[in-house]
Amino acid sequence: MKTKLTFFFLLLCFIVNAQSPQVQELGKLYMSGEYDQAIKKANEYLKSDPENLDYKLILGRALTDIGKYKEAMPHLQFAVDRDNSWRKAWGLSYLGICNYMLSDFEKSESALQSCINLNATKNATNFAAARIGIFGYDSFYSNWTIIESENIRFHFQNMNEQQMKLYVESRESAFEEINTFFESSLPKKIDFFVWDSRDDAKRILHADLGFSRPSYCIIHSYFQQTKGHELTHVLSHYTSAISEKTRFINEGAAVCFDLEQSNHYKLNKVKDWIRKNDTQIEIKDIWINGGEYAEEIVYPLSGLFVQELIAQFGKEKFLEFFANQTYENAQLVYGMELSMFIKEFENKINT
Repeated sequence: MKTKLTFFFLLLCFIVNAQSPQVQELGKLYMSGEYDQAIKKANEYLKSDPENLDYKLILGRALTDIGKYKEAMPHLQFAVDRDNSWRKAWGLSYLGICNYMLSDFEKSESALQSCINLNATKNATNFAAARIGIFGYDSFYSNWTIIESENIRFHFQNMNEQQMKLYVESRESAFEEINTFFESSLPKKIDFFVWDSRDDAKRILHADLGFSRPSYCIIHSYFQQTKGHELTHVLSHYTSAISEKTRFINEGAAVCFDLEQSNHYKLNKVKDWIRKNDTQIEIKDIWINGGEYAEEIVYPLSGLFVQELIAQFGKEKFLEFFANQTYENAQLVYGMELSMFIKEFENKINT
């Protein structure tokens, strides 16, 4: 929701300040998430107007959002060097992202802090401030311990040496086990923040633990959370070009690969919830309207469903489907067998 609001306010800036219909067109393409089209159009317009700051800024942001960080940076820097208003603010904030994803943390922090200091627009300032928090640049992290392993850069709030050693080993092992399935290639090591205090996390991050930001390869976790859940969110995000996620399947994959909860445990949790609420579960309904159901049922149910879906149809089919997690795409990938599978699954949990 916050990301969509950011897009909305950025579009308003484009429209208010636009010098041409082309800028409005690019703003609308960007806001709607049509990054490839925005990039294509911006490059076309730059041929006849190579120093247009709006074209440059939109191009740089769109390239950042599709993961082309090195390519994005010259366009963002162009806008930053030639403007001192909202364009510079957004250019700096996105340079902060690019440098972070390229593991140049000093330049990343500097860019984000410069955006905040500029204070050109409330939305850009808030955008940068939020990333100061989740990227680990807030002064609150100054006494944290950083340990870098093969695939993960751990940030520990409060653990002794032996605890940190065991934590690193267990999460590295979980990373390898989960990625045996997803076979993902990440753009950077995962920054894994291990919190000792939920209250501190809420104050700094303005969010409850735990969560991940898969596109940034970031995890913020309470130290007692499951080994694999948030790691799966990050790894699965990079398994293919994902066009659409659904809560039911995306959380289901994370629960399926949490490496701690057994199928028996999940099934009992689902059956207990059904008895307690005196209802019957319809998979299609919870899949399509999952936002209306509480975590206490979505998590174990979706984890169980994904696990059995993989067991029934195999890894290759699942990964093919996972790129577009909608019910409609599942019908296309799995064909007529999907309906029978769902019916048998519903009979299992509802009886």
